[in-house]
Amino acid sequence: MSGLELMQARLAALKERQEKAKKAIPSRVIYNHFFAINYHIQATNGLYELKKLKYYNEIKVKNDALDLTVCKKLLWNAWSTEEAFNLTSKVETDDFYKFALHWHFPQAYYSAYLAMTAFHETQGIANDNHEKSIKLFGNSVKDGHYPDSISFYANGLHEVFVYHGLELPKDFDKGFNGLSKIESLEEAQTQLAMFLKTTRVENAKNKRKRGEKELAKKKDFQNGKGQLVKAFRKKHWDLLYRTIPETTLLNILYRLRLKANYKDIETFMHADFDFKSFHQCLGNIISYLNFVHEAYLHKAIGNGPYLGILMPFKGEYSIERYNKYIKPLL
Repeated sequence: MSGLELMQARLAALKERQEKAKKAIPSRVIYNHFFAINYHIQATNGLYELKKLKYYNEIKVKNDALDLTVCKKLLWNAWSTEEAFNLTSKVETDDFYKFALHWHFPQAYYSAYLAMTAFHETQGIANDNHEKSIKLFGNSVKDGHYPDSISFYANGLHEVFVYHGLELPKDFDKGFNGLSKIESLEEAQTQLAMFLKTTRVENAKNKRKRGEKELAKKKDFQNGKGQLVKAFRKKHWDLLYRTIPETTLLNILYRLRLKANYKDIETFMHADFDFKSFHQCLGNIISYLNFVHEAYLHKAIGNGPYLGILMPFKGEYSIERYNKYIKPLL
């Protein structure tokens, strides 16, 4: 190989490495975001002390036609999904964690969603519409029904979002670097706020895309020719944002679930971060969310009926949560 050919080969290899690194950026940012969520949750005081919540102490069954077999089915589905998700934790090969991501994303979301829906059954508000269920979660977060650890959310209009449940420095998003290492709670909450921000923006864009036909019929969204305006101004986005409820942790998990359906899952194939750590962060988040909804359902139906659902399942993680965190609440 001549000197020129060797130089060309080295340049080609360098370009390939640069392209791979560029493609990996979105996945590394997502990793940082979920690391931040887990960091925030674990750093919260009184993580399992639900008796300090007025809402928890007042929980009771509000569904006059409650069928516990429905709750059982939902919880068993949630627990089965969580057990499947955690099977990976028994594997030591990092590549396995990487290539398992495309099913881990929906597993994480559905486990949390199903456990929440089981609790919603006791309150008479359960439904099969994910957007409505996520909105119910957001309303509960806003109304102070959840522990501080998961009571963060964003609302507001175009480019003027307001963040709740997080202690953020002024102009926290100026000079933000989604790839920076998280070493403090302030840094974690900044990452978390940015995740809420990008999720809310994405929700608005998706709603615009899905509803173009309906928006085209409304005068506020029409141009002089009676057609849908091509470029939305702030006044258009504000009208859209007024129809979007609070953006919460469940919106984030739903967004993660959607990633499994698109080619952007491929960005994770180019990343070089600790995939086992990512899996553990995601698993911790799901376990905590499931604990909260299990504890709420337990409070509603009582210890005996709850054990009647729990013990026949013989699930490692659900039984551990009961013994370690729910039983002490009795």
